This record gives sequence, structure tokens and C-alpha cells, in this order.
Amino acid sequence: MKALILSPREKKLLRRMARGRSDVAIAAQIGGTEAQVSVQRLRLLRKLKIHSQTQIVDAAEKFARWPSRELRPTSSSNLARSTEPVDGPSN
Repeated sequence: MKALILSPREKKLLRRMARGRSDVAIAAQIGGTEAQVSVQRLRLLRKLKIHSQTQIVDAAEKFARWPSRELRPTSSSNLARSTEPVDGPSN
């Protein structure tokens, strides 16, 4: 896969595809209808020239990583917190 620039919506779609979300679930999270998401899914797969779930996951890792945030405890008594991003409509 060559380096491509994806729109913010394409990144949202790709991340959710990598997690195995259905078109219905993706539409509910990022907006649109199931049919619109289905078309966008096909266009994105063609754009990236990928065909399998493994390739989708690899592409998401390469082109659409979740925004990371650094969490720092405010005191030594705090337990380590997870830095895994929340799967919500804002990303």
C-alpha cells in the first residue's frame, strides 16, 4: 500500500471497519445511513486496494491511528489508567 491521505471521515470509517463494526453501527456512530456507509466502505476499500479484514486492520494502523493522549497521574497513589481511545462519534 502506498501512502495515501484519508479524509477525517474515511479515517473514522476505517477504524470502525478494523474493529469489525457493521454498516448499521458505523452509520449510527458517524452519521449517515446504512446504504451511504456501505458505498463509502466499498470506495475506501477500492481506494486502498485492500480485500481482507487483515488488510483493513493493517491499513487502519498505518493510515488512521486513533489519536493518542498521554495520561499522567496527579500523584503517586493513582493507579495507571488505560490509554485506549474511546470508540465514539468524535473520532
